Amino acid sequence: MKRSLTALLLVTLSGVAAASSVDNSGTTQVEDYQYSTPLHIAKVINITRGDYCGIGQREMTYVDPMGITHVLRYQAFGDACNNEN
Repeated sequence: MKRSLTALLLVTLSGVAAASSVDNSGTTQVEDYQYSTPLHIAKVINITRGDYCGIGQREMTYVDPMGITHVLRYQAFGDACNNEN
């Protein structure tokens, strides 16, 4: 019985240690693009749609060569101006 309790305690403690080592900073901070912003893009994950006419904000989520995920906010023409001159 004592061995079972010891084993249960060790399993519980290892689970707590593993949970505390998990990176909970899952919220990536949005960076605003400037012309001087250096872009090191290894892979684009997502680009928001431009369901508007004219210039508006879009966001691009990408991964840099170091494996860090970034979200970049920038200005772009919308895609809903098909009937406009």
